[in-house]
Amino acid sequence: MTTQLTDVLEAVQAFVAKGYDHEYRVKDSTLVDLELGSTIEACTIRVDAALRLESGDDASNIYAITDPATGHRGLLIDAFDVFHEICPRDLSERLVADRETVAASDRDAPTKHGLRKVFKDEFHRDPERYVLREGFPDFPSCPFGGGFSILGFDTAEQDYVWLVTSIIRDPRLIRVPYQGEDVISDE
Repeated sequence: MTTQLTDVLEAVQAFVAKGYDHEYRVKDSTLVDLELGSTIEACTIRVDAALRLESGDDASNIYAITDPATGHRGLLIDAFDVFHEICPRDLSERLVADRETVAASDRDAPTKHGLRKVFKDEFHRDPERYVLREGFPDFPSCPFGGGFSILGFDTAEQDYVWLVTSIIRDPRLIRVPYQGEDVISDE
């Protein structure tokens, strides 16, 4: 079923059409149903489909899961390929156990989800120019519902950008957590 899907937005729409209408997110190492605001025991979920879309230096993951306790079905989207860093090990292992990997159709596209895509070569030329913002309230809309929890920011252009996965994993990338309205500096 999933091997024909090569675009994140297309994949999300296909899963939603099949009834995966809840949005799940990992917060503080816990799986949360955003609609209900409730936590879900990671050991109880059923992973119905797991899809990894790779395009060169970039990758995204989509997990279609069912919560047997409620019967709700929904999506856990790892648009930045960072769940291995933020998920508890048991959840991470369950998610990737039967994950299918396909080539994404946006490999050389200059934009992703309406944001200018920054590739590794551009980052190497000036790594201090880019930061990874976490939890900022002015993030642009996420095209597959909900909102972004992290997003790249170009400090020279003062605009949000899509940083490919290899940049997000680069130790030179500065992470800037949101600290409230009084924060003026983007660096």
